[in-house]
Amino acid sequence: MIEYLKDKIAMVLVDRKLKHIKHNNLNFSNVFAKSYNFLVILPEEEKDFHHSQQVLSFLDDNRKNSTILTRDFRVSLLPPKFRFKVIEYTIGDINKLNLPGKRLTEKLSSLQVNVVIDLNRSPNLFCSYLCNLVQAEVRIGFAKESSDKFYNLQIVNNDEPAEISYKNFLNCLRMF
Repeated sequence: MIEYLKDKIAMVLVDRKLKHIKHNNLNFSNVFAKSYNFLVILPEEEKDFHHSQQVLSFLDDNRKNSTILTRDFRVSLLPPKFRFKVIEYTIGDINKLNLPGKRLTEKLSSLQVNVVIDLNRSPNLFCSYLCNLVQAEVRIGFAKESSDKFYNLQIVNNDEPAEISYKNFLNCLRMF
């Protein structure tokens, strides 16, 4: 019951903070080609974490500069070539309402990127909110509950296995 109330309070706070953000109409043609700096938020779920790394490889193969956001204990699970690009967060960076703490908020709000990609397939208010702390014109994520508030480009996820979902995600990125 307490967790439910905390989640509802967190959602109300996030709604208040995001209501002033206006999402302009964007032309998504060539958005990938025109963008150079990406922030990639890796998923919380273990099975998704490993399959989502193909997105990092895709960005690297296309010579895009990517900054990776993940939990501190997951950094060692990344391939060595991506470890120096990580912003890690700890349990201390998550407040009592399971929202980003002040230190992480300040660090991300100063980040300059063109595109934010949230690779969480299931609803995750913490990560979805992080997408909007960064000054980026394009925010990409999987379609899920309340995702219209957070992303201006949503990729449909039909509860397929993680590997197929991320391959479909990459196919969508290639179209842009």
